[in-house]
Amino acid sequence: MSALANTFLFAEPLQHYLEYSTKVLHDLIAANRQGSQNIVELIGTDANPAKVKETLASLNPIVFSMAAHGNYTTTTLECTELFMQVGDANVPLMKGRVVHLNSCQTGAELGPAIMSAGALAYLGSNESFWFYVGDEANTTRAVRSPFLAEWQFEVSLLKGKTVGEARTEMLAKYEEELTYWIEGEGKTHNDAGELARILSINKAISTFAGTPGTKPSPAPTVLLAGNTPWVLIGVGGLVAYLIYRELKRKI
Repeated sequence: MSALANTFLFAEPLQHYLEYSTKVLHDLIAANRQGSQNIVELIGTDANPAKVKETLASLNPIVFSMAAHGNYTTTTLECTELFMQVGDANVPLMKGRVVHLNSCQTGAELGPAIMSAGALAYLGSNESFWFYVGDEANTTRAVRSPFLAEWQFEVSLLKGKTVGEARTEMLAKYEEELTYWIEGEGKTHNDAGELARILSINKAISTFAGTPGTKPSPAPTVLLAGNTPWVLIGVGGLVAYLIYRELKRKI
């Protein structure tokens, strides 16, 4: 069965500094989600291998994104518990999906393995991803900046863009954040130079593969009958919407 359009799964661990990434992602999802989308966020202890695997099977999302620690062959979940490794049984679970791993080094070997397993697209970093921890997570532009750029990919997908458009907008967001710290209001920050360096590194090591025209979240078709709008979402979309109404966001 093909992965379901307009359906997203986000794994959001909180321990070992991952809250710096996932709290930004959580806010961006809340601000950009569309009514036609079926979105599940597995946060904190729910972002464990068993729960993620179970939800991949039951939800069958076309987009799977996660924040994690990792290395060239491996990515982990909450409390650095092993989730997926080159050659293991979880890599084929990425088939037919758009996959984003905000996880150090995974773009080198795990990303290509995910694409070889039949993923529609993969986004990640082929070396270590850097971020700033000079303030509490999600409290200042400085700590949010690397993730505002990285998670722009998800923001664009939520807005109905193709993966190619999302990739372009993500790279543009990196440039926007760089400009802020080099030329904009952020240039007076004590660590402006380091923040710009972090963003430059993360942009340089970012890797993407896949079919640019893939659109994971197409807008529903709207027909007007007189003055009454009718939204055609199809049986599959209706089922997804009903499931979405019943699901509770885990915070």
